[in-house]
Amino acid sequence: MNKGALPDGWTINEVRQRAQDNTVELLDPSTRVFLRFAESDQAVFLEVDLIIGFTGLCLARCIEDGEWYMGDRGRSGEPIFCWSSYGADLGTAIDSL
Repeated sequence: MNKGALPDGWTINEVRQRAQDNTVELLDPSTRVFLRFAESDQAVFLEVDLIIGFTGLCLARCIEDGEWYMGDRGRSGEPIFCWSSYGADLGTAIDSL
């Protein structure tokens, strides 16, 4: 896993095409990302090395397990709150948007 880089075989244009979203962009990987547990106010900080922003949603790659977590945030600069992992395959995670 190349820190801060898209997985091998992926370009930002390929991500846009797969997601059918021309607004896709790489976000600042220093943005705080949390995994929020269902029916709870508790959240756990996720250390991530890559965040991809889509219209309304984000995918963040967790350093610890290499999996993509989906979430959202209110405004630019705010933390991202994720609800689940969508696996280690970027294509599968994008298809789940």
